[in-house]
Amino acid sequence: MVPRRFFHRRALWPLALTWLLALLAAGPGAFAADAAPDLGPTMRFGIVRSNAPGCEPICPEWISAEGSIEAGTPALFKRMLKTLGGRKLPVVVDSPGGNVEAALTLGRLIRKNKFDIAIGKTVFSSCQPDAKGCQGRDARYFGDVIDYGAMCNSACPLMFAGGIRRVAGEWAYLGVHQITTTYIRTKLQYRTTYRVVGGKKKILNTKIVSRKNAGSYKTYEMSKAVEKKLAAYLKQMGIEQSMLETMKGTPASEIHQIALDDMLAMKLVTSTDAVGVLTAASLCEPGRLAANCREMPGNKPDGLTATADKSAPPAIEPEAARRDEDMRFVVVRGTNPLCNPDCPEWISAEGAITPRTPQKLRQLLAMLGKRQLPVVISSR
Repeated sequence: MVPRRFFHRRALWPLALTWLLALLAAGPGAFAADAAPDLGPTMRFGIVRSNAPGCEPICPEWISAEGSIEAGTPALFKRMLKTLGGRKLPVVVDSPGGNVEAALTLGRLIRKNKFDIAIGKTVFSSCQPDAKGCQGRDARYFGDVIDYGAMCNSACPLMFAGGIRRVAGEWAYLGVHQITTTYIRTKLQYRTTYRVVGGKKKILNTKIVSRKNAGSYKTYEMSKAVEKKLAAYLKQMGIEQSMLETMKGTPASEIHQIALDDMLAMKLVTSTDAVGVLTAASLCEPGRLAANCREMPGNKPDGLTATADKSAPPAIEPEAARRDEDMRFVVVRGTNPLCNPDCPEWISAEGAITPRTPQKLRQLLAMLGKRQLPVVISSR
């Protein structure tokens, strides 16, 4: 009994050397709702504290999730979850879509942790999530949220479906389309070692000795297996199958914006309120503290204390009224999902002009640096 290894010239032995063209149609990179390379930066997560005037020391916080969904995005989300200590914060998402498998995993994680979710953009004050060494005391970032210009497209609605409360305001954009499936051909060369026993070959082991890319191709129609998988997921999340039918009926090259009434009928959203229903400072008023309110005595957003205008006269209106009526400045981005990454932006200025208004505008301009944006104003 002599062990034998057959390689190259012995390739006629059927078990000695095997060439195989394999279609890999499963796993994180197997199919995506949009395989285009221009989805922009990958999704990043940050825990954000409201910078609303007067909310300290008890302010609402939320998880900002912005960018394209990639295969590694769920791992980043899990890493962020470990820093929460069991706290239940709403997720504010703004995403053009991406990897379907990853979106399903994110949706399941959101449902498992019983998080609410809303479509919205986080407007940061001074700190950005990718900036190093820029954080507040016990809270990484400060900011506000808007739903104007925010999107949840392609694979993102699958992530969105995982929320307990699912909020999409009238200015938010949620769109779906067919799934693009990428099939990857890989040429594998095996080496099989066997032993001859009584004139018969007994396989000892089989080892892959080379792996080469043999090309790939894409399909733009949902396979039965994928359709079954998505149908089961949506049913688990309590979403009507009409969402899946809308996806199937929209070409992969297009985006179908789902109207608010249709989202309600599909049970894709539970509320058509603005994103502020989950993040407004009023959630943390005495006697009605929401789960995402957090008390941090003495905490202030970076730079606000040092740059405050001491010469401004004190306001005479009540704090609650001032909070609601003071002019707010936010940077708004165009809503058309086809304009990315070069969408127009402008400064929205809405509310009453008070002695505090110039300082708030100066703070925003400092954050913008040398960027010059037009101002769209609405004030009585």
